[in-house]
Amino acid sequence: MSKPALRVRIYGARGSYSSTSNHGTSFGVNTTCFRVDLGEQILIVDAGSGIINCGGELLKELQRERADRAEWPVYLLFTHMHIDHLAGLPFFAPLYSPKSDVHFIGPQILDYKLEEAVRTFVHPPFFPVGIEDLPFRANFHEMAENKAIYLYKDRFELRPLIEKIEPDWLSRITSMRNYTHPKGGSFFYRFETAAGAILVIATDTEGFAGGDQRLIKFAKGADILLHDAQYDPGEYGMMQGFGHSTYEMACEVAEKAEVKKLVLVHHDPRYDDEKLRAIEKKARERFAQTLLAVEGMELTL
Repeated sequence: MSKPALRVRIYGARGSYSSTSNHGTSFGVNTTCFRVDLGEQILIVDAGSGIINCGGELLKELQRERADRAEWPVYLLFTHMHIDHLAGLPFFAPLYSPKSDVHFIGPQILDYKLEEAVRTFVHPPFFPVGIEDLPFRANFHEMAENKAIYLYKDRFELRPLIEKIEPDWLSRITSMRNYTHPKGGSFFYRFETAAGAILVIATDTEGFAGGDQRLIKFAKGADILLHDAQYDPGEYGMMQGFGHSTYEMACEVAEKAEVKKLVLVHHDPRYDDEKLRAIEKKARERFAQTLLAVEGMELTL
């Protein structure tokens, strides 16, 4: 059976910190992590606590399906480096295999480069060993709005957007810097296949009255939009400026960008199952094709 052109699986749907079991577990407890499969290429977006389960499953899959290959390329994309998007990284199982060829891809936020942040976090005194002590191969690439990632069957290239590229790529990833998240913002990602399937991931963003026009343009025509919706509108006033949205903000973007399906992510860890189901119901009244992300949810195009 051939693989879908694009598949996204939710491994962590919470924001800020992992939720506790007494808040219910129907939607999951782990922080941000999404696996995106583009044909044979495997990308992981963010390394919250959800990447622990993601990595365990992925390593078994690689051992089962790609045992005869000399190396296993895996691409880790970061939206930003806050702890709820980084905490699970030291426990990502492929880091402990000598076959793993891991490409860390992300923006420079403020004065911190991606490589500096990763090597500092996975290193004493925060972790018993450093990146350099693990058996995998580490590669670091700086993403920017003026660059695009081009994926081919057996490789990837990070190239300037203005550069002319032969149209033989299988998938392309572009980015947009979001300035609404505190201390440097975050990055949105748009995944496009050569066949025209589009996924946009926009987490850790705070909406505007009338909609975020830059994001609306960036997400235009997407088949699936993953959008931050951490706060209920009733308590948003107390959280204004924290860099997160309500379902109303997310629905407005989805409607104006004419996306086909909206998936709400980055659930507040305080919200229990009942609260989240109520948010999903209200969101569907505003934008019918809305889902709340659930750990283990898989969408294909």
